[in-house]
Amino acid sequence: MPKKHANSFSEAKQDRSKRTLEDILEAAGHIVETGDSDAFTSRELSKKSGYGLGTLNRRLSSIENVFLWAIKKGQKHHFENFSELVANFDVNLPVQNLVENMVDTCFSAMDGVNPKVIRFFENRLAKRDGFTPNFYGYIDVLVKPYMEASIKNQTNTFRHISEDEARL
Repeated sequence: MPKKHANSFSEAKQDRSKRTLEDILEAAGHIVETGDSDAFTSRELSKKSGYGLGTLNRRLSSIENVFLWAIKKGQKHHFENFSELVANFDVNLPVQNLVENMVDTCFSAMDGVNPKVIRFFENRLAKRDGFTPNFYGYIDVLVKPYMEASIKNQTNTFRHISEDEARL
């Protein structure tokens, strides 16, 4: 992620301050894992972390940034798993096996992510980085044909997903 787009937090000098930041970031990660973007609030973070609102405001440049950081961390984890899948692929097998594994891995990862969380992430980054709100909508042209093909499919090779998931 370019420096302009990185989420940073004020540097902690004391061990207690470092632990506070770690606790807050861990709590944000747990909130993101629930998939409820409506819970991405300072009050929810305060409750989950055990720290008061004043502490959160002092430690974080922005409450929104802590949730963007947690989402980005989860995203990085998924890409690392994906990269490992490719790196460990037996090159003596047909490439179709790799593609099938990649698709299965992608759909498995998508099952654990609420589309609202991804929309939150995209919208906030677009706003913060000066993109138009529909910056990530370039692939939406594929949604309708995929949904139609999924309904018509008789071989069970198309996964039935919501329109939101298809956009992702």
